[in-house]
Amino acid sequence: MLENTEDFWSESWMNHIEDYLDATPRAGIFIKNYFKDINSVLEVAGGSCRDSRYLANNGYKATGSDFDDKTLKYLKEVKFPNDKLNYSKENAFDLSFNDDKFDLIFHNGFFIYFDNNESLNTMLKEQERVAKKYIVIFVHNKENKKLVKQFKELSQNDDLYKIRFFDKDEIKEIVVESGIKYKEIKILKFGGFFDAFYKKRVKKLPNVLYPFRKMIVPKLYQLQKWENVERICCIVELDK
Repeated sequence: MLENTEDFWSESWMNHIEDYLDATPRAGIFIKNYFKDINSVLEVAGGSCRDSRYLANNGYKATGSDFDDKTLKYLKEVKFPNDKLNYSKENAFDLSFNDDKFDLIFHNGFFIYFDNNESLNTMLKEQERVAKKYIVIFVHNKENKKLVKQFKELSQNDDLYKIRFFDKDEIKEIVVESGIKYKEIKILKFGGFFDAFYKKRVKKLPNVLYPFRKMIVPKLYQLQKWENVERICCIVELDK
C-alpha cells in the first residue's frame, strides 16, 4: 500500500471533506439507476460516504464504512447527526459483517492507493464473502493522459493525489486473478465531459437535460472515447 497512515487519512479527509460532500454523488446515482435488483449496499473506504448517503436517502439499506474513525465520527455526530446512513469502522481486509450480508458492495477510488495486486486480490475475496450479488469498482483511467498529468502535478503538494491509474484490461485481469467466482465482468466508462450536465446551467445557458440528468448522464459517458473518460467502472456479477 502507498505509505499513507490512519493519521494521514484523518488529516486529508478533514482538509478535503467539504469539497467531497458538495460534489455530485455520481457513483450513488449510477448504482441507483443501473441496478434494479438490490436493496442493501455497503460502501468500502467511503471517506465522506457521499455516495452511500445518497443511496440511504433514496430508500436503500446502506452502510458507509471507512477505517478512519475520526472522519466517521465527524460525519455522524457533527455533520449529519440525523443521518439515515449506517456508519461502520472497518478494515477492508477483514470486514466485520456476516457472509452474504449486502446485495452490492462498492468502492470509489479505493484501489488506486494500492501498489500491489496481492492486496487487491485479498480484499476482493473478502468482498465476495460479504456480497450476495455484485461488487462494483471505480478506478482512475490510465488512458486519460490529461488526468494523469493533472494528478502528477497536484501530488507535488498533496499526497492524496499520489495514486495508481488502471486501464480497463488491467482491472478486469485483477478480478479474474483474485479467484472470486463470477458470472460476468462488465467494464463501463464513468465520468468526464458529460458531468457538466449535472449542473442547472452549462456555460451560462440553461441545461435542458437537467430534469433527466440522473438517468441520462451515466448513459452519455459511454459515448466518450476512452482517452477522455475519467474513471473505469468494473461491475462484477457474482456466481452464488
